[in-house]
Parts: sequence; C-alpha cells; structure tokens
Amino acid sequence: MKLRRFLLPVAICLVLAMTYGSVTAGQVKWEPYGPQVDQIIMPIIKDSEAQLIAFNRGDIDVYPGLTRPADINVVKANPNAELTMNYGFHMFYLCYNMRREPLDADILRQAIAHVVDRDNIIQTLFEGYMLPLAAFVPPSSGFYKEDIPRFPYNPEEAKKILDKAGYTVDPATGIRIDPKTGKPLRKMTIFTPTYEVAPTSAELGKIIAEACQAINLPIEPEPMDFPVMLDKLDMAEFDMYMLAWSLSRIPTSLHNFFHSSNDVEAGYNRPGIRDAELDKILDELYYAPNEEVAKKAADEAQVILARRQPYTVLYSRPYMDAFRKDRFTGYVPMHGYGAANYTNKWTTLNIKPVRGKGGTLRWLLPEEPKVLNPCTASSAYEWEVLGRLYDGLMEINPETMEDIPWMAKSWEVGTWEPEPGKKGTVITWHLEKGIKWQDTTPFTSADIKFTIEYLRDNKVPRYISNVEHVVRVETPDEYTAKVYFANESYWHLYRAGGNFLPEWIWKDVKDYKTFEPWLEAHPEVPGLTKVVGHGPFILDQYKVGEYVRLKKNPIYWRLSK
Repeated sequence: MKLRRFLLPVAICLVLAMTYGSVTAGQVKWEPYGPQVDQIIMPIIKDSEAQLIAFNRGDIDVYPGLTRPADINVVKANPNAELTMNYGFHMFYLCYNMRREPLDADILRQAIAHVVDRDNIIQTLFEGYMLPLAAFVPPSSGFYKEDIPRFPYNPEEAKKILDKAGYTVDPATGIRIDPKTGKPLRKMTIFTPTYEVAPTSAELGKIIAEACQAINLPIEPEPMDFPVMLDKLDMAEFDMYMLAWSLSRIPTSLHNFFHSSNDVEAGYNRPGIRDAELDKILDELYYAPNEEVAKKAADEAQVILARRQPYTVLYSRPYMDAFRKDRFTGYVPMHGYGAANYTNKWTTLNIKPVRGKGGTLRWLLPEEPKVLNPCTASSAYEWEVLGRLYDGLMEINPETMEDIPWMAKSWEVGTWEPEPGKKGTVITWHLEKGIKWQDTTPFTSADIKFTIEYLRDNKVPRYISNVEHVVRVETPDEYTAKVYFANESYWHLYRAGGNFLPEWIWKDVKDYKTFEPWLEAHPEVPGLTKVVGHGPFILDQYKVGEYVRLKKNPIYWRLSK
C-alpha cells in the first residue's frame, strides 16, 4: 500500500513529554540491512515485577510492551533507559444502538460526542498514557483520514445544537424534550464491564454519563457482568456500551462493523447502522480491485461515519517499549507495531551496541512459547521468536507504512476468469535472486507454491482465510510465482505471500499439529533444527523456562554491506 508519511510523532512527543519526560515517538535512521548483533538471548521472565527489576539492573536490554503507568514511570526515571511510543492498531469507543429511539437521531449522537473530553480522560484515568482518537481508522493505518467531520469537546455547542433541533429542556423535570413526542426523553444507559473486571471502562461509563447529564440528557452508567453484557450486545438489547477493538492496517474492518449485511444477531454491526450510500462505498472497499479504489472508498466511508457517529471513538492504546540506551542504539519506532514487536523488521536489523560491534542483545520474552511450529504457533510470544527467523515477500516502510519490495523485488495485481463471466485476482511475484534458506538451499518460487498448497490442502486454521480461495499456483520459472484466486479483491495481495515451509522438511509431515520441528535435528546440517527460515536469525537453543537463543544468520541475503 502506498501511503502517506506520518505527521504525528511530534504531536505525540509534545503530549507525552509533560507526563513521561523523555519519550521517543519519531523516526530514526534505519537501513534495510543487518543484523548488527551476533545473537539475541530472550530470557523468559513472566512476573511483571521481576521484569522491571531485570531491566533496571541491566539484565535485559529490551523491555517490550509496557502497559502499567507505574512501571512506565519507574523506567522513565532510569537515566539509562529510553522509552519509545507509537500508535497501535487499537480503538476504544462508545457505541450507540441506532435501532432505538432517540439514539436513531444523528444530532443526539453528535451532541454526546461534543461532551467527550478526551484530553481530560487520558490525563486523569491513564496518566497521559493513551492517545486521543476521533477517527474510525487508527492513525497507525495508512488508510487513516485526518480531514473528517469532528465534534470536539464543547458542552455549550452540544446544548446549542440540541436546542436548535428541538431538544429543549423541560422546566418541570430538567430533562430535554424529545421533539418527536413532545415528552421528556426516556432514560438511557451505557453498558460497561464491572469495576472489578475493567475499572477504567466502568469509570469511563460514569464520566460520559455525567457529562451527558450536565447537558440535560437522562443517561446513566450500568456496569454489568461481562458475559451478560456480551449476550445483550449480541441481541441488540442495549442503548450504548463502551468497549475496544484491536484492528490492523487493512481497513476492511469498516465493512465488518458498519455494513448493513452485518446487522444480524451476534453480528459485528452492533450500532445497527443501515445507510445505502455507506453500504455501496463499503462494498467498493471490500471488493476493491486495486489500491486506488480501496483508498478512495476508505476515505469516503470515514467521512460518512464521522458525520453520523455510530461510534464516538475516544482513544487509541499505544505501544510503549523500553531500551537500555547506555548499551544499545539503532532501535526503530514504528507506528502500528512499536519499536520492539517482531513485525517491526527494522529494529531487528538495525539495533546495535553503543560501543563496538556484534555482541549479545538480551530481549525480554514475557511468556513461555508453547510451540515453535509456524503452522500451529498462535501467541505473540511464539511469533516473537519465529518472526525473526523468516522474511516476507513484502515489508512495511516504518516511516510511511507503505508496502516495499523485500524478497519479492516487484509484483503485479491482475485479473483472470476462473469461469466465463467471472473475475478473479491473480498475484504475480517476481523474486530476488540469491536468497537462501538457512541450510543453504536456494529459495525459489517452488517454495511459495508448496507453502500455499500445503496450508490449503491441510486446512491449517491459522491460514485458512488466506488460502481458501486459491485455485492454483503457477511457477513459470524459479523466480516467478503466480497465485490465482477464485474471486476478485485487492486484499488478496496480503494473502498470497506464504513462503515459510521448506518442502524438503515439510513434504513428509502428515500431521502438522503434532510436528515439533524445534525439537528435531536438521537431517543434513549439524547445529540446525527443522525450524528452517530465511530471515536474519537462526534458532539456536530453546531452554524451557529459561531462555531462547537466536544467532545471526551468516548467509542472510540482507547482511550489512
């Protein structure tokens, strides 16, 4: 995706410096070569207090994913530490049930949006830790649109637009009158989890309800048991509720959340918004034949959603990672993923000692990886290891979040006819030459074909949505792969790049679920296991309960020049 350069880092730093002191959110110089360290040792430390102690005394150099303000404040006070902060793919929101009066009126939802004081909420509840957000796509996505209709905090403006629309205050009750009925508005509630389960969410419900009461809207908070709350949401038995979504840089979630076809029992369209114009645009987004159509549709959808306010979005939770700046430099903050996430290729390649070259980097692993099988690994802790062993056909520019060539030097997105009169997408990959698996076997188009067909034919759950519509894979030569899909969508580009199963290891694996490649020796190369990748690091040792050791891949195709 060719996307805009971010203009947010300076604003983030200004907001956070008041609370945290030294926080890095901007970009640093990065190179598409590496790695710069000889090995990564990942100590497995599960206890949060022990993690903090280990970082502060220098037993670990990278402390990823800080979440507790108290821990962040301790790290901030360490003169040898640097915190990086970046927008994540996260959105906390207030949802309205647009099927129910009076919340079916746009003006009422817009007025409520005007009484949401995001800055005050973030400072008082989160000590400045969260980042204000009003848009329906987070800024970490290149499909984020800045210039949308906004309803900034302004209670007086809320009163004014309600008065103008006929929602005047009833002198007898002090409640605004519904212009449709001529009677005071009915009581409305905001569902949240309980204080015991999610104290900040429950408190937010109370804060928003009180702000609504201050402009004479009869809204009350109602914390409840979370399973009960979800049942009510599935049945659309609510007025409003507050929850969060974890999203991705691909904006097809807009279709899931707001297309009328998803306004069904237990569907994702919980607001029940039904807008023919919006549906048309969301279909154009979901089935976009190319990036330009997708971007245009995403922009148009965000404008409509911002105006109509099926959600009022409050904030986005950022990634915060800590580094021992007295020992290492070269870490690369990246919107959407942070500086220490395995998806961020650039820190893995660029981090290096402050003094000297190579050396050992100690990178915290906060939980035990249960498996190191790329077909069954599902937790972030497993992929924190595996993600550094493999490369992708494309990578993401950490500054612009655009797709850039990696193992594929170029690609084309086209169409074909799976049957007369029907269009399907075909992705053509053109591979770089000279790439080798870690056992020195050349990487070719046959590896793409084998991986996709293995995942499809074995119906591997983690990848089924990527491969279920693949009709066939062709390899015209060693460095060209063509992946044919049964239907048309630009998003197939992100589903067609499987390349991580070396055929000579996996062709005889009949049951991928029970295969434990990290415990089996490579059949030919001493020192390797059957976890064979083509990325910057090789799995060297996994000592359960203690650590994982990764060593630099000496034949990595992107070694530093």
